[in-house]
Parts: sequence; C-alpha cells; structure tokens
Amino acid sequence: MNCKSLLMPIVFLAAVTALSALQTGDEVPGFSVVSGNGKILIREDLRGKTAILFYEDRSRLDENQELKDYIKGLSDGRDGILSVVVADCSDVGLFKKIWEDRLIDHSRKTGFSVYGDWNGRMGKSFAYGDDALAFLIIDTTGRVVYSNSGPVSSSEFGRIGEFLH
Repeated sequence: MNCKSLLMPIVFLAAVTALSALQTGDEVPGFSVVSGNGKILIREDLRGKTAILFYEDRSRLDENQELKDYIKGLSDGRDGILSVVVADCSDVGLFKKIWEDRLIDHSRKTGFSVYGDWNGRMGKSFAYGDDALAFLIIDTTGRVVYSNSGPVSSSEFGRIGEFLH
C-alpha cells in the first residue's frame, strides 16, 4: 500500500468533520441574511440574547410549526429572546420578489421574523445541505446550546423550554 492510499481515508474524514452541521458548544459562524422587507440580520445581532433559530429549506417552512407555536407561547413578551426563521432561498432566481412577499406573509402567519438566505452562504457556513431543516438555540455568547436536524419531536419540547426559562 502506498502513502497516497493511506492518506485518502484521513483526508476524507477531515473533510466530513469540517462539513458537519453546528453542534452543541460550537460558536455560530458569521452570517448575513435579509428579510422579505429588506431588514438585515447578522450574527452580532444575536449577541446578548438567547436566539431561537430555525434554518429551513423554503419548501419546508411549515414542518416545525408545532414547535414554533410552542416557542411563541413561551417567549411572547419576554425580553432577551430573539426568535427567527431563515429560509434557504438561494435557488429562487427570477422569482425573488415572489419569495420576498412569501417571507413577509410567513412572518405574519408565524409571528417570527423570517429571513432569506438568498445566496446560500449561511447554509454553507452552518454546513446545512439541500432540503435543510434545522433548529438551534444559541446562548448570549453566540454558542450553540441545543441543535437538532429534521423535524423536532414534541417529546423534546420540555427540554427546549428549559433553555427559555
């Protein structure tokens, strides 16, 4: 066996590790997303707050609606909690205006600020693939304290609620 074949598994493992989605304890990387009405959200806006962040493919915006309703009930009127949804809109192309309007409508419907990841950079820096559905709780220092990929089971709601008390 030559050196090249010995190094291949190590290089592959390093690449997979570097591309894994954010986990508990990770610092949130820098990002910039824009809502349908032009409001910009950057990582620094999360500092000093407990941030509830949904990152979702635009076709999956309703899949964690039960969790969104639960969080809304817990966080309504409470200072220091920022709840946002970011939709991967990197593939909307010529339909951007339509999707800006849909994000505004979704914000009204859910009571959460909904932003678009229009260029896909946030999804890449958070290591989310196509068809993403992720949920994070980020502490006041910008570190992930809870991470989930896919639909969140209602059995997790109590645990999630503990982070908001």
